[in-house]
Amino acid sequence: MSAQTLRAAEGDTIRVAFSDASAEVTIPSTASVKSTVNGANVTLISSTTSEEYVYDVSGTTTAGSLIISGDYKLTLRLNGVNIQSQKGAAIDVECGKRIAVELVGTSTLADAAGGSQKAAFYTTGHPEFSGSGTLNVTGNTKHAIGAKEYLEVKKTVGTINVLSAVGDGIHCGKGKVNNENNYFKMNGGIVNIMNVGGDGIDSDDYGTILIKGGSLNLNISGTDVDGLKADSTLTIEGGSVNITVTGQESAGIRSCYACHFNGGNVNIDVQGDGAKGIKGKKQTVKTVNNGGSVYLNGTELDILVSGGTIFTATDTTKCMGISVDADLVHTAGSVCILACGAEAYTYNVKGAETLADSFVTTSIPWTYTPYAYQHDMTAYVSLTVNGDEADYSNYAVGAFVGDECRGVASFTTQEGYTWGEMRIRSNESTGETVSFKAYDLTTGETYDCAETIDFVSLGVEGLPSSPFALSITTEVSLIGDLDKDGSITINDVTILIGYYLDSEFVEDGDLDGDGEITINDVTTLIEIYLSAGGE
Repeated sequence: MSAQTLRAAEGDTIRVAFSDASAEVTIPSTASVKSTVNGANVTLISSTTSEEYVYDVSGTTTAGSLIISGDYKLTLRLNGVNIQSQKGAAIDVECGKRIAVELVGTSTLADAAGGSQKAAFYTTGHPEFSGSGTLNVTGNTKHAIGAKEYLEVKKTVGTINVLSAVGDGIHCGKGKVNNENNYFKMNGGIVNIMNVGGDGIDSDDYGTILIKGGSLNLNISGTDVDGLKADSTLTIEGGSVNITVTGQESAGIRSCYACHFNGGNVNIDVQGDGAKGIKGKKQTVKTVNNGGSVYLNGTELDILVSGGTIFTATDTTKCMGISVDADLVHTAGSVCILACGAEAYTYNVKGAETLADSFVTTSIPWTYTPYAYQHDMTAYVSLTVNGDEADYSNYAVGAFVGDECRGVASFTTQEGYTWGEMRIRSNESTGETVSFKAYDLTTGETYDCAETIDFVSLGVEGLPSSPFALSITTEVSLIGDLDKDGSITINDVTILIGYYLDSEFVEDGDLDGDGEITINDVTTLIEIYLSAGGE
């Protein structure tokens, strides 16, 4: 539509206001910016080489886009803007310099499906996110957020939500071997990534990942996908990292060189045949970052891994809590690995192994195949044992429908609250009754919890601050309490009948052989049960 080239003084602001199928662009009279507007599709070209312009973007469009190009750094203020593109990326910043992205209010970006764009929000330079607002992004063609070089989340940022993506949630780095400018760095704020078809965060082409603070939450599923994937080193120094990954041969964290865990809290829940909680991979090519080791130097790390082994004609891929191609060194911080299933392993090290006393591994017999189900819900639970809160380091809690395990809890303590989080699976959207079991890691005993819930697809039971309370009784004082629930119920009779049917020396229920069934037969049955090792 219109085009103009003007000169600007430092600090001038270019404003773009979307309104349905149109957009209004306001450029100060001194700005070196040319604009082209076609409906709600806006292109801005800057020719400045010395002044940082501020681009303030607001309004709503369901058929618009914004392209900014130039050769000098800029500030992009997302001021409560909502863009759904029908022809490509929602926002594409074609500038290889630092892009300061300021979040004001709540902004939502989504690109067109089936396009050639790399991401819904893409920059050829290095974006640095700040501001107390919220950004929601959906990637309908490939990635949700993409940067050709590094991407940084500042301490002052509010919340970034990747709602879904065909590819990665956040993807940065392109094609520069040994280039430390390819990285993802998080200093604070909240980043939530879910429903992506690729990796949660991928720092590509020898890129690194550094997490120093904030709250990072990843919940993804798919075959051969990773929560965090660094083509070079991965370092966590602080903050809270929560990763849930479901799928064959997937990993919570994968570093193609070395992993350094120096602080913060990391919780990883990985479910799938051949899956890994943490994979330290040693590359065959020599680079400055070659390694494949994992160093645990102060992070509070909890890993729950569930799955089996994948066998192919050329390879065997095991389900593992930590798998390291080189060395595993643990000097500080607690490490707890819980492997679920007969074919799930806690850890494996191909190089040297140095482990402190706080490196704790446990295996339990329950396992399930999460990707075999169409629906899931979330439950936040707590556990009491004989009326007192459980020592969660001694117990595992699983969700069951009948005798089929549908989920295992991963327990977390933050800010004085302790809860177990589990995703419960089903092929029915509603209608199934979910029961719970507690497994005593010290004795190998399994106990039925007294409580049940009804499965509801996408439902939530309990909260981290107020978990759904589960209870078991291990101390039995009642004679005849065979299921150890603290009272004599029909379940105890069921246990007796089950034992009776399995017994080889009973006939028609007349256990004492007096020709009729009386209370003496029940007494005999209890004696047989106790003599066979029952309690």
